[in-house]
Amino acid sequence: MDSSKKVRYYDANKNCFFNGILSQDHGHWQVAQTQEESSDSDLFLSPGWIDMHTHIFDGFGLFGTCADQIGYKTGVCLLADAGTVGEYTFDGFLKYVKPTIKTNITLFLCISPIGVIFHHDYNAMEYLSADNCAAFIERHRDIISGVKVRMGSETIRHEGLEPLRLASLAARKAGVPMMVHIGGNPPYLKDMEPFFEQGDILTHVFNGRGHDAWNPDGTPSESLQKLIEKGIYLDIGHGSSSFDFQVFEKAIQHPLPKFLMGTDLHQSSVKKLVRNMGVMLSKIYGCGVSLEDIMYGVTAGPAAALGLSDWCNLAPIQNATLFRIIDHTETYYDCQDNHRTFHKAINVEGVILNGTYHPMTL
Repeated sequence: MDSSKKVRYYDANKNCFFNGILSQDHGHWQVAQTQEESSDSDLFLSPGWIDMHTHIFDGFGLFGTCADQIGYKTGVCLLADAGTVGEYTFDGFLKYVKPTIKTNITLFLCISPIGVIFHHDYNAMEYLSADNCAAFIERHRDIISGVKVRMGSETIRHEGLEPLRLASLAARKAGVPMMVHIGGNPPYLKDMEPFFEQGDILTHVFNGRGHDAWNPDGTPSESLQKLIEKGIYLDIGHGSSSFDFQVFEKAIQHPLPKFLMGTDLHQSSVKKLVRNMGVMLSKIYGCGVSLEDIMYGVTAGPAAALGLSDWCNLAPIQNATLFRIIDHTETYYDCQDNHRTFHKAINVEGVILNGTYHPMTL
């Protein structure tokens, strides 16, 4: 990339774009605001994209996929693994997978010590322990940011709310957020709501399987509204079975807190439906969400949820994503086989990853 380039850069503190000049000085990248009222540049710069929901235990179980293929090589500078790794599988991840990854990563530790290797995480409930989970997080705070628990009917059988209770207790003991997967019913959101606290994350919130998060008109249900008032984060968590255009389009017609742009990329969703962060953001943009709010959901929002106070600092730039909005017609599908055709796409041009520029080659 040229050492100096006009950009439209995203200011996360103000949730808006400004005209600027991106330049490199003695090996350090920086962006300076210009006084031009309009810009002839179609190149956008944002703090490095964060994917709040991925599965990067590559080669392990049904879900793990290659981190860098969904990370910096597609514009994402930080990947949060959403519970693929548990206490019993953590050492294997550190020994065999982490050394192969260039993209920045963090983990949500699964409340089940085996992690997520297939669709039922809780076959041996006697091994789930809030105390053990919290103590494990305390020993590995350099890489673990939270606790993950899956609570849809596709995962829960006879265990009821007990995995959620234990995950919530572990998160409070460790002082980290809890990420909760919701899907089919039961369990029901009204029964889960008391276990949430401010800063927790509700993922798959726009899925078309459960029917208790949204009212028919698209407003939040009573249970979801209570969670919003508590100050939880709503995460898309698209994946291969957890995003419904109809649910999403109704919901965004009403006032909502800005939400997080987790892809739930794993072995299945990386092949279809999501493929990469740019594809998912193109869907969200096509549905009518503003570019500013999309950038919040992939930068400032997840940074706040993860406690990364300086992630969005662009002086100097350590991690940033460069992209354009291009003319591109494509028909996109959701997880219920609904489809929409959009004529614009968010196309990544390159990333600055830990101070080094990487152009897109895909």
